[in-house]
Amino acid sequence: MPDNSNKFCATNDVSIPSWINEAYFKRLLKREFRDFRRILNLSIIPATPPGETYTSLLMRIVIDIEMKDGFSQQKSYIVKTMLDDVRGNGGFVNTLNIFPKEKMMYETIIPQLEQLYEEAGLTVKFAPKCHWAEELNGRICLVQEDLRTKKYGNISRLKGFDMAQMQRVLEKLAEFHAASAVWHQRNGPFPEDFQRIYLPANYNKSKSYQARVQSYKAAMASWGLTDHEQYVNRIPTADQFVQSYARCFNNNPQEFKVLNHGDFWSSNIMLSYTQSGEINQLRFVDFQMCKWGSPAQDLWELIICSAKHSIRIQQFDCFIRIYHSHLVRCLKILNYGERMPMLRELHMKMIKYGFWGYFTTFTHLVFILLPVDTEASLVKLTQPGEEGDCFRSKVYTNPLYVRSVLSIFPFLYRRGILDFK
Repeated sequence: MPDNSNKFCATNDVSIPSWINEAYFKRLLKREFRDFRRILNLSIIPATPPGETYTSLLMRIVIDIEMKDGFSQQKSYIVKTMLDDVRGNGGFVNTLNIFPKEKMMYETIIPQLEQLYEEAGLTVKFAPKCHWAEELNGRICLVQEDLRTKKYGNISRLKGFDMAQMQRVLEKLAEFHAASAVWHQRNGPFPEDFQRIYLPANYNKSKSYQARVQSYKAAMASWGLTDHEQYVNRIPTADQFVQSYARCFNNNPQEFKVLNHGDFWSSNIMLSYTQSGEINQLRFVDFQMCKWGSPAQDLWELIICSAKHSIRIQQFDCFIRIYHSHLVRCLKILNYGERMPMLRELHMKMIKYGFWGYFTTFTHLVFILLPVDTEASLVKLTQPGEEGDCFRSKVYTNPLYVRSVLSIFPFLYRRGILDFK
């Protein structure tokens, strides 16, 4: 069953902007429906996963409309817009330029990636249809189709993808990456926003990182790792963390690179199924963090954060082969003009950029495997002091997380990925 609990939950704690109203949607409906007469009812459901972090305000808009012939119908949209600077993380988040990037993805780049397959005689879709994308008074707003009305849903983030699901997701990712490589070959570099590194300049002086590492090391002693001290001693210092992150981005023109989704885990991957229970279609959502670089970034995040626990490490090399085989197939279909990436090269890049494996384990996986917790927040995870220590102890010793790191850390250690010095 799809896990809807972590995607759309009504809450009283979200302030709906006053401009999200009937007048705003009349413009869209008049453009979409020639016989539109009037709005009968408009409902706004805040899409606010409890205990998860946000870079956006996300809403489901359900509208009952009357047509000129007197008949009525219901339409549902997903509206995504920027946080207010005065509320939440808006001021910081809006400086990252993630909204202009996502607007460009939906309006221009994704349609062009899909067009590449159309030219090759194939129908390939990567994202929900974007009905409306506009910037008004410095605020960007996206109005997208509601995939849930077409029976798309997310898996349970606590359980992860099984082998059949992983194969389809990896193949879809390969299709996306292949098209981006061909786009780059035809059009030249992606815009500058897709090549920037977003890491605070003062990260190595950050008290929040020190607090997190201190709590993490304390938790590691309780996990049950054999010779846990050898792992504790390999947790990177702030300087090592920053340097390792920066090394994941390089301008070596000889390396095979793609446009990474950049936030590639189960809640941003939606699936539909046939009546017999087979996977039918996949769509990706949330293109705010797209980055040009090694495909290792998306692969590490997908496998670490969203593969089912029993297959995450056991099938790791198999996942890379599945992805690589389909990647080469798609590059050939799209007439990629450069040398095809080899499987062994991809395995080597997974080690070279293995920091993504540690990074997603230390950051994203902590929240992904946390059962719904209305008290959870990124602020609590990073704030020094007693309240922060208490919350970090809770999330770092969460049984689901501990079960995962007991296999992930030895795996990273065996591959030399934890050798930061």
